[in-house]
Amino acid sequence: MKNFEKHFRISQISELISEEKSIKHDALLTNASELKEANEHSVCFFENEKFSDALNATPAGLIFVPADFDKSLKPDSNLIFSENPYFSFMKLVKIWLKTDEPETEFTISENAEISQTAKIGKDVKIAHYTVIEANTKIGDGSIIESNCIIGKNVIIGKNCHIFSNTTIYEDSVIGDNVAIHAGCVIGADGFGYFLHENKQRKIPQIGNVIIENDVEIGANTTIDRATLGSTIIGEGTKIDNLVQIGHNCKIGKHSIICAQVGLAGSTEIGDYVYLAGQVGVAGHLKIDDGAMIGAQSGISNYVPKNAKYLGYPAIDAGLQKRIFAVQRKLPEIVKYINKEIKKAKNEE
Repeated sequence: MKNFEKHFRISQISELISEEKSIKHDALLTNASELKEANEHSVCFFENEKFSDALNATPAGLIFVPADFDKSLKPDSNLIFSENPYFSFMKLVKIWLKTDEPETEFTISENAEISQTAKIGKDVKIAHYTVIEANTKIGDGSIIESNCIIGKNVIIGKNCHIFSNTTIYEDSVIGDNVAIHAGCVIGADGFGYFLHENKQRKIPQIGNVIIENDVEIGANTTIDRATLGSTIIGEGTKIDNLVQIGHNCKIGKHSIICAQVGLAGSTEIGDYVYLAGQVGVAGHLKIDDGAMIGAQSGISNYVPKNAKYLGYPAIDAGLQKRIFAVQRKLPEIVKYINKEIKKAKNEE
């Protein structure tokens, strides 16, 4: 349950929501909640039949429900009918969060260390103990939280939010409206070595990282600079916590990379690709547009457009599920085969 400082009446919310409604009373709304935790001041959503018992029991003050929902099932409740109840619910939550949050004070801390050659835009916040090195540019409206290190020649666009304890190495380029959560490392050296005279020799990493507009990067994720050229994160892509992206990787637009995914160097990810948690991808290969990879899968070959892969090594998800189903029966199959072998020997 999320309690908000600012409270709304349903009559106020109705002005923000254009969808069909069934309003029985003008409740005061103070929080957003799951159905099972709700009270009479809660906003909730319902769209999955497995939560019907929770829906029946909830006293929630306002519920987003499917467009074809039978309102006689909750005759005394305030309902908003939506083609996508969860999405509509989240739209309201976003509006609520925006009105609830205090206005940002765009100030530069006296404890921040900022190079004289850095260029800081208008209405920028730079918090305590952040370091901004030479020739770096920070766009209008951006927020740099405490204890960040922004290296030389970095470009950060407008309305970005760089959370605490983030390190952005030199030459990185970050677009507009980018959020980088706490503890991220952007632009560290790629993992490049070659064996020469029985010693591992470091390959100089002289490329950079480019993060395009509207990207969000979760806490403690690392994105390595390219050996040559650029490691690129495409517009609108969302990356979860604890993801490792190797040197020279290229990720397309509006892709989803879930927690603990690892991309080896020079991997290419297309647009609208979904990588579930703990997917591992070998280097120098491509996952094409629209592909979906199931959790803990290992990718070692090209994945075609719109494919659904699962397992290790990853294959077509439908085939892999059938294999899993057969594997569960293997003890019985082996027992049967051994029985038949023994029977055949006895017959001899």
